[in-house]
Amino acid sequence: MRLTTKTSITALCGALALLGAGSVAASAQGATDSVTAIPSLTGVGTSVKLDAGTAKALTDLGVSIAPNGNAAFDAPSSTITFPITSGYAEIHSDHGFKPGYIAGSISHTGSGFTLTAGATKVEQTDFVVGALNKAFNVTALKAGIPLGTVHLVAKGTATTYNPATDKVTEISRLTGQSTSVKLDPATAKALGALGVAVAPTGTGTYDSATSTVGFPITGGFAAIHSDHNYKPGYIAGTIIHQASGLKFSKGDKSIEVADFVVDPANSMLTASSGGKAGIPLLFLDGTNVKVGSEGGNVVLDGTVAKLTGPGATALNTTFGVTAFTEGLPLGTVHLVASAASN
Repeated sequence: MRLTTKTSITALCGALALLGAGSVAASAQGATDSVTAIPSLTGVGTSVKLDAGTAKALTDLGVSIAPNGNAAFDAPSSTITFPITSGYAEIHSDHGFKPGYIAGSISHTGSGFTLTAGATKVEQTDFVVGALNKAFNVTALKAGIPLGTVHLVAKGTATTYNPATDKVTEISRLTGQSTSVKLDPATAKALGALGVAVAPTGTGTYDSATSTVGFPITGGFAAIHSDHNYKPGYIAGTIIHQASGLKFSKGDKSIEVADFVVDPANSMLTASSGGKAGIPLLFLDGTNVKVGSEGGNVVLDGTVAKLTGPGATALNTTFGVTAFTEGLPLGTVHLVASAASN
């Protein structure tokens, strides 16, 4: 389900435009550049066929590789596939477009691979090689060693537009600060009456004085179209909060939601839970949002996060109640975002 409050989209667009000013923003160049945009990716997956030399080197070291989470492994072809859970892409016909003619963000939340040698295991979800030598006490794994050949198949509805009439401001990489939610007093009271406690997980934080939970922004991408009739929405992208989340618990029953991804075009927050990614958890109602700035960062205040139908059903099922309903306000959002410096 989508929340299409125009005020919300307009305010967030303005905020990200401020964020892009003087930072990592680039505009589409020239009337000869035709752009194919895929505002919302919904799959299929990114596959990596393991490099034969690297596979042999790992075997010689006694290190085995296996998929984890939602990833799959095809033994005959030595290929690991990681499902695409969300993302955005723009493909420019002008291959000289800067910083690159293919721009976007493709997320594979909830999948990765595990490297194992005896009792030692290292799980990778973002394909960073640096920690491996220390973990396995070897020096054979070098930066730049080929893991394999990538085959990416993405599913989504593409649209084509002409940047001569629609200028696009791109913020190629978001980083920091955080998204925090001040719990709605009535909802907090209802949770207390049900005996359900809410606590942050991972890198999440909790300020008991203000009843506010916080989640660090770990990445993301935004594209803002000057043509407000651009479909499906003139702002697209993702705001990612990996390795943090919330835990709802009552006695020996609990449910955790984590790795939040904000989709501003659809006013939706998705999460991972129980090994499944991309679950629509919260509507983001920006009817009363206020946009400001603080220390060079963009600040959004006043968006109300409300439970979706799937989110309410998951909580009711976990705790054997019917009190959680679609549209129940979880709290008010305070988002502070900044762009990467490179």
